[in-house]
Amino acid sequence: MRSPAPVLLLLAASQLACFADGGTDSAATSLASTTTGSTTVGDPSTGDSPTATTQSSAPATDTGTSDTPTSDPVTTDSPSTGAANNCEVAPECEAGAVEDSELCDSCGVLRRTCQPDCTWSAQTCQENLDSCAFWLLPQGDIAWKRFPVDPQAPFAPKETVLASIALAPQKQIYVVTASSYHVLSTTDQTWIAAGARDTIFPELSGLELFHAIGIANEPPDTLVIAVAGTNAYNYTFIAAQNQFEYKGSVACCGDDWMGPNAPPTPYAVRDGWSRIGDPDGWITSNPQELCGLDMPTDVYGYTISIGDGFVYPQDVGYCSDFYTPVPYAQFGPFGYPGAPANNLIGGASWVDGVYIFRGE
Repeated sequence: MRSPAPVLLLLAASQLACFADGGTDSAATSLASTTTGSTTVGDPSTGDSPTATTQSSAPATDTGTSDTPTSDPVTTDSPSTGAANNCEVAPECEAGAVEDSELCDSCGVLRRTCQPDCTWSAQTCQENLDSCAFWLLPQGDIAWKRFPVDPQAPFAPKETVLASIALAPQKQIYVVTASSYHVLSTTDQTWIAAGARDTIFPELSGLELFHAIGIANEPPDTLVIAVAGTNAYNYTFIAAQNQFEYKGSVACCGDDWMGPNAPPTPYAVRDGWSRIGDPDGWITSNPQELCGLDMPTDVYGYTISIGDGFVYPQDVGYCSDFYTPVPYAQFGPFGYPGAPANNLIGGASWVDGVYIFRGE
């Protein structure tokens, strides 16, 4: 049986490269009760439509000499209640108008449309990607908060998010796209900086980025690993210099990725996060059994790799093996109300809670 590996394993690039692999609340209320298109709305009519009237001539007077024929009844037809005329008689809205109201589902809004007869359709939940820039599950909460796209935020991502890197001591997250980086302050959930990706990660220039991860095992510095091309690239964010320092790279991604519990390929992982300890109890497996330790032991740390349909928890600190995969919706935070849909995940980080950045 194996004895616990020293905590210094966290600093070994070859070990960490194995687990560094490669998306209705107050924050989104600005999206509620919005209307797009033309929306001329009137009160529905509560009166009866005009009814047909029938007129008859007075009975013929018998003159005693001959019968006087009676005239046929005269009928006035009621106005049509078809689509065209209803828009004149009792319109609820202007045909073709679209109205959005409350948030729904993981990234949608309740929407209704004005039909050709100028009446509203029933509300249905329709996907609206602008309603989801990122999600936050604050530590200790059991419901997600949704933050919409802010077109007025100059430092917000404009391209598809590929990965995110948590800098927990700085209360910041670096969100990375194919050509740019964007810094989110987790203190107030605002974008505070942005720039070209090559200026902070020149070693990744021209390479496809699959995912990245950061773990503050030696705060205020943070160990960072990015999977790009066919390698895992190791960096350290040096707090005193406010920059990422390149440490080297290794071929992706090590023997542990060949195990039965590992993701089918490192390149299919959407993103993930790491933590020291497991205060939320999301790791339900036993590190003693997983790593063949001599005695029972608590989880020292873990990494989460989010794939398609499954979450892949991995040990940090003892053996770096993967625990049994968990179906996405059954893994801890993703079973809580408002959780982002699996297919929308582009970046994932932990800073005083789980942040998921939309990637589709």
